[in-house]
Amino acid sequence: MIHSLLPGLGLLCTGCVLIILGILQKQVSESSTEPAEKVSRLDGYAWLSLISITLIWLAWYLWGNQTSEEHSGLFCQDAISRYGTHLTMLSGILFTLIMQGSTPRAFAAEFHGCFLLLLSGLVVVAAADDLTTLYLGLELVSIPTTVLLAISRKDSAGLEATLKYFSLSAFSSAIFLMGASYLFGIAGSTNIQHILEVVSQHASPMSKLAIAFLLAGLAFRITAVPFHYYAPDVFSGTSLPMVGLLSTIPKIAGFIGIVRLLGGDLLLTGLAESAMSTLLILAIATMTVGNLMALVQNDWRRLLAYSSVSHSGYLLVGVLASLKQGTPPDAVFLYLTVYIVMTSGMVAGLVSLSQSSSSKMGLDELKGLYYRQPWLAISLTITLLSMIGVPLTAGFWAKFQIFFSAAEANNYWINICAIIMAFHAALAAIYYLGAISKMYEFGETNPSTIPHLKPKLTTSGVTCLACSLVIVAWFFMPL
Repeated sequence: MIHSLLPGLGLLCTGCVLIILGILQKQVSESSTEPAEKVSRLDGYAWLSLISITLIWLAWYLWGNQTSEEHSGLFCQDAISRYGTHLTMLSGILFTLIMQGSTPRAFAAEFHGCFLLLLSGLVVVAAADDLTTLYLGLELVSIPTTVLLAISRKDSAGLEATLKYFSLSAFSSAIFLMGASYLFGIAGSTNIQHILEVVSQHASPMSKLAIAFLLAGLAFRITAVPFHYYAPDVFSGTSLPMVGLLSTIPKIAGFIGIVRLLGGDLLLTGLAESAMSTLLILAIATMTVGNLMALVQNDWRRLLAYSSVSHSGYLLVGVLASLKQGTPPDAVFLYLTVYIVMTSGMVAGLVSLSQSSSSKMGLDELKGLYYRQPWLAISLTITLLSMIGVPLTAGFWAKFQIFFSAAEANNYWINICAIIMAFHAALAAIYYLGAISKMYEFGETNPSTIPHLKPKLTTSGVTCLACSLVIVAWFFMPL
């Protein structure tokens, strides 16, 4: 058994146990007079999930995190699988803390159980060395995500968001399977390494079409243009913790899948060249649409949706640079790690401000935050500055590594793409700095006009503070 798959099996078993515990406890019958949307402030299942993720991560790091390369046909253990597992566990811990006390009481066990199943799917994607296991992992991410969307909000907006995500996810999976079937017909195998060897030696028009279908299916996961159109509506129709989850975890799965299909650790130039032009167009369009649309948003959920789109464009620039140089995509995984911490910190801060998952949260709700909760305002400021990529934050190193890798590619179009990335990073500062300025506004003379903010200390608030400290420390001690 491949060691890289063991964390996924641990998460899968733990998730099933939580769901069974929820069935045995029969929470719905015990509180039949309370609405299903009511949340429990003392979420025991969240703490069980947090302890499980931490122990599994620690055990794998001590005994299963081997450095040797290992392939077994369906799964492999290499740098990508190790990166993917670390990202999975990191995001699992952060979002479990954010979701603590924000899940519907009647479905807490199912919610956290499905979340662990989702994380196990991400581990499978990271370790996949075959199209069948890669597809299995992607579906193990998508299906629990749909269930989580249905659980998190039960109103009409939540049901609409669930239906849209489910429908478009099924559509993207069908496109992915079509491309996979073409590659199987060309190479006579579903093993990714064998497919890469065959296609790199003879890149036929049919193989290019197959790669285009596969990239289209994965572009949905990373919300790349033009497959981003579901994101604003789905994000605005779900809870804030789910917004953060949708911004990060499917993105991890999508980019790992792209790197796997385009050659893995040592990207093969034969296949990479056939996908370069497509990725270049995707990167420029994704950065442009994401930032321009984010400029005109006044709701945090829709702003985060388009911000997530723009960051996918930055990551695609890093993938392009790796394709051209034939080097491991270290800059991409570094950016993903920093992006998880930044997004988790920002979403955690917003959750601590608004515990209501169904109400709209506009940018104006940040007005006067510094004078109500200065520590939370400063923490949010740090996460937003890191999103821009200013010095003294981890976001600076993340964007610098992407830009530097693009410059090292020594390719005219990739260099142009890097310049466009720098322009859009500056453009993004407009809406991020606009949000920051609202937190320090003092023009309101009547305190009653400032939205009411609960000063109570929550796990989401502590998570926001911790993420901001990590962001600053990362600048002085880059990994």
